[in-house]
Amino acid sequence: MASNLHDSDNHVPPVAATDVWDDGDGLPRQIRDSGGVILPQKRARATAAPVRSSHTESPGLRIHVQAAARPAATTVPIMEYGGEVVRLEQALTEGPFQAAKIIPAQPLTAAGGARELQGEGQDWGQTRPHPLRWLVMAGVLVGGVLVAALATQELLRTPKAKARTAGLELVEPTQVEPMQGFELDGPSEENARALLAAYAVATTPKAVIPLIRNAPRLTQRLTQNWHAWQVPANWLPAHNATWQISAAGGRNHGCLSGRKPDFTPYQVFFVREGEALRIDWEATEGLGDATFATLARGRGMGGTIRTYATPENFYSLVFPETEFRSYKLLAADHEQVVWGYVKLGDPAAAALLKVFESAMNNGELPAEQAITLRLTPPPAGAQKNQWLIGEMLHIDWVSP
Repeated sequence: MASNLHDSDNHVPPVAATDVWDDGDGLPRQIRDSGGVILPQKRARATAAPVRSSHTESPGLRIHVQAAARPAATTVPIMEYGGEVVRLEQALTEGPFQAAKIIPAQPLTAAGGARELQGEGQDWGQTRPHPLRWLVMAGVLVGGVLVAALATQELLRTPKAKARTAGLELVEPTQVEPMQGFELDGPSEENARALLAAYAVATTPKAVIPLIRNAPRLTQRLTQNWHAWQVPANWLPAHNATWQISAAGGRNHGCLSGRKPDFTPYQVFFVREGEALRIDWEATEGLGDATFATLARGRGMGGTIRTYATPENFYSLVFPETEFRSYKLLAADHEQVVWGYVKLGDPAAAALLKVFESAMNNGELPAEQAITLRLTPPPAGAQKNQWLIGEMLHIDWVSP
């Protein structure tokens, strides 16, 4: 196959039909270029390319550099600083290997002695002996210091002892009366439980009079004011009823507290009258000469009352704070209340202040205290339920 397009700048020789690059037999003869360059005959398809043996080793690319060693003197640079030439010296070559030199242990000489080498050998930890004279001198010095200290202590103690004993006064010992006839756990509690059971199941005042304290004086009043407990005939105080003993008010007494069958709380006081145990009916009922009902209406002339007292800040023009101290007085049932005022400077004011002093000093709200008081009529202009406290008879409700 030949091209009829001839380019002068194309240096590729034209292709002729005789080049066997293609089937040129079918081309017209006139387009064949007989004057072109004839390429070598194309290899037949059946002829295979020679295969190189895998066992033939290829030498590859080899680079062999042989450089002559330069003299060492030419490699040392020469530098000049401040007009002086500094020449770097060549490194010294190391000599042959030498084994470490072993120095044998030298025996100790007699002049040095083994004790001069502290911390080594079998004498390690041993101290040098001190001369005897130093030990004696140290003992004498320590003994002298101790004697001087003891003498000084006695001199300092004697004036203080005299000053202490000079201010002491002979105080007579206070004899406390023992709780005769009352024990926390004993016959007194058993007798009190039996006495309370008889009192609770009684249905008439006549059955109660032999059981109470001061029966002749209280017969008429008990007949008018006594109320039956209305409990079963076989009622007994519960096992968890609390038994307490006290000497408040100046008389030894016991108190048994618990709840009735209708869950109403009770508190019964017991005292000894002669050889027998009796119920303090006035203390148990919280009764006095005057009732809270009459005091709240401003009637009567006052009298002895058993009350729960609490300090309060309730004042008026008749009872100013600068002259009186106020107390809230509750009845035994905590339902009726009157106000009591004590004049500052009276013995009753000091006695009441002492009762609530500990709580007031600690910054706490004072709890109500069972107290027996004597009330007197108030000045003109006071409210109906305001009364003067004339005397604090005793703490608690059991009379001496």
